Formats: sequence, C-alpha cells, structure tokens
Amino acid sequence: MLTTLKHAIASFLVGFVLLSSMLSLSVAAQSASFTEVTSADMQYQLHSDQFTLIDVGDNKVPILISLSEQPITKGVVLIIGDANMPLGRQDSLSHVAKYLPSIGWTTVVMPSLGLSLVSNMVVPIESSDAQVINDTQEANADDVTIAAAEQALKNSISEKSKGTVTHSINSSSAVSAASEAALIVYSQEVEAYLAATLTHMRTTMGHRIVVTQGITAATIAKLVSDRDTLMQQIDTLVINNPYWPIRKLNNKLPMIIAQTPIPVLDLVSQWDNSWSKQTERKRRIKARTELKEVYRQADIIGQPLDQIQMQYIARQIKGWTTYLGW
Repeated sequence: MLTTLKHAIASFLVGFVLLSSMLSLSVAAQSASFTEVTSADMQYQLHSDQFTLIDVGDNKVPILISLSEQPITKGVVLIIGDANMPLGRQDSLSHVAKYLPSIGWTTVVMPSLGLSLVSNMVVPIESSDAQVINDTQEANADDVTIAAAEQALKNSISEKSKGTVTHSINSSSAVSAASEAALIVYSQEVEAYLAATLTHMRTTMGHRIVVTQGITAATIAKLVSDRDTLMQQIDTLVINNPYWPIRKLNNKLPMIIAQTPIPVLDLVSQWDNSWSKQTERKRRIKARTELKEVYRQADIIGQPLDQIQMQYIARQIKGWTTYLGW
C-alpha cells in the first residue's frame, strides 16, 4: 500500500513538472516576437547547412539561399512576404524561389518580419463627431501628427458619458494612429533587413530584384520612391497585394508607386485584400498619368495562390526580366 502511494506521488510530481515546463514554454513563445519565433522555428526544423545567419542590427536572422543552376548567374532575387506571414503559408511568395534558380537566378528567401497592428477595434464614438474623425483620417499624413490623432481618439472616448453610440471600426480610423507609429518602426526594420541581405550577397554579380507582397511591398515601394541610397542597388520591384491598413496612407500608394525610379511589376488577383483592391485601378492609372517609364500590372487569373500559381508567377517574373533585356 505504501509502495503504491509512493508511486502515485512520484507520478503526480513528474506530471506536474512536465505540465509546468509546457506552460513555461507556452508563455515564453507568446512573449517572443513573431520574428524571434520564426527564426527559432527555422533553426529548429532545418539543418544548419540549409540556412545562413546574417547580422541585422544586434540580431542574427536566418535566410534561405538557393544558388543559380546556370553557368552565368543573372543576379539575385530577394523574396520577402507580408508582415507576420509564415514561410509555409500557401500564399507566401517564398514558394516562387524554387522555380527561379533553373533559369539563372540566385534566390534569397527572407522570412517575414513581425508587425503589431491594431485592427477591428470597437470604441465608443460620438455620432456628431464621427465626421470630424473621418476628416482627420483623410488629412495629409504630413500635416496630422500621430500625437494629434491619439488625442482625438482620447477625446472621443472621453465623450462616452454624453450619449455615445458604439461603432465597429477597423485600422482605417483614428485608432490606427498607433499602427502608424508601428509602421514607421517596421519601415526602419525592413530597411535594415534589406541592407544586411544585400551586403551579404554583394559578391554575387548581376541584377537585384525584390519580390514582395502586402504591407512589406508598400513599405519597400515607399523606400524606393524616396530614392533611399540602399534602394539604389535594386534594379526592379515585383509587388503583389500592396497595401497599408490605414486609409490616409493607403490612398497615397498609387502616387508612391508611380514615383518609383525603377521598373515595377504589379501582380494583382481577385484574392487581394480589400485594402489593395481599393488602389488597384488607381495604381495603374497613376503610373500612366505620371508618365512612369516602366510599369506593368499583371493579373494572376484563377484559383487562390498555390503551387500552380507560384509557377505562373515565376513565369511572369521570367517574362518581365526578358522584357527588361535581362
């Protein structure tokens, strides 16, 4: 009887320790950033010779390099997905990497960076003030400071006692001011990430192509249009589903793309999100009216992005670079 009791107590203690360890790991995973979790996952799931660690600031970030399979390398294609997009996700353009080395391109898959966005929040808004807040969000981003937008939000919330009504609003409203600050930080992180990757690949001769999507695509397009010194190393930009989840910024995207000094291939599909859809036609028109030299908007027809569509996108990139004379 005593022996049985000891075994029961021992089993309980072992189970308790295991449960505590699992909970600790779970809490640690939740507290870690998306970028840290992604880096840890890659290093855990892949052999050490399947990825390369590069220094990005004080961090070491893994990238996946696939060398050209042709005697003469055409150059390097850097592929980076939307913010918070896992590499294995079906619609991640990282899957295009497997189809480009056979036609002479060295590919570098850069795991997506993490970005915290405030979306689908429900806050009380005074009915009479709704138009004021909408006017604020439509104002020029250079004229409306983040602090002012945050104060407008605080003021609207403080009016709750005056008979407010509750509206479901997303990140296009005044609450997206916090996300705007996050986007500024994200842009700096993307720039540092690209700089480190381009530096690492500097010995590979040829052209430099950046293939990107989502918020990352919009962010890189802005860096290119600003004629950032780093971005002068990039020869062409391939974007898919570009958007910013803040209306006043998203509305600027067509002009930003039209002002990019390098050729742009703009891949669109019926599966792009509503933010990107809002500017799809405007991007094409603005490129034409602003006399952008080389711009093409190509439609990815058919089913959602999958392996077959990735092959189609690879052919689009091949056709695009052939058109550019590469």
